[in-house]
Amino acid sequence: MFMKRFLLLTLSIVAFYSIQGNSQSDYDYEWAHHNIAFTLAEDFKAVTNTADEFTARGDGMEFGIFPFSDATVDHSNITAYTIAIAKHIQLEELDDVDVVNLNGLNGAYVEGYKSGSRLIVLGFIDPDTDTNFFATISFNDNDAVAEEEAIRIITSLRKKKS
Repeated sequence: MFMKRFLLLTLSIVAFYSIQGNSQSDYDYEWAHHNIAFTLAEDFKAVTNTADEFTARGDGMEFGIFPFSDATVDHSNITAYTIAIAKHIQLEELDDVDVVNLNGLNGAYVEGYKSGSRLIVLGFIDPDTDTNFFATISFNDNDAVAEEEAIRIITSLRKKKS
């Protein structure tokens, strides 16, 4: 009986540390230039961090966010604007287009492919300022982990709390 309990306890400890070792931590990043915050996995490293763009790369993924000022873009036409961005960057095979509310930031997204990679383009407006944003997330099409990470990034986009 003791050996059975000991073996069960040992297997439980090994399984616990294996799961812990394979899990990935996230960190909140605050883009101070525009009072925007988002969550990235710990493997992401900032490539560019200026007032004009923030880009980062992780394992098999890229993320970028870019501000733009256009007083004609609002919640009523952000979807059309986002589709126009997708067409401009020649996004292929559009899979999904929808409206989103990103924690107080109104927007839309387009999902498709470019050069064999999956690409999500988000357009969103900050209702408190004249600055709007678009963001891109790219990853390999068959990477389920990257797809989950892309969803976490999208749902984490928010105004930084003052």
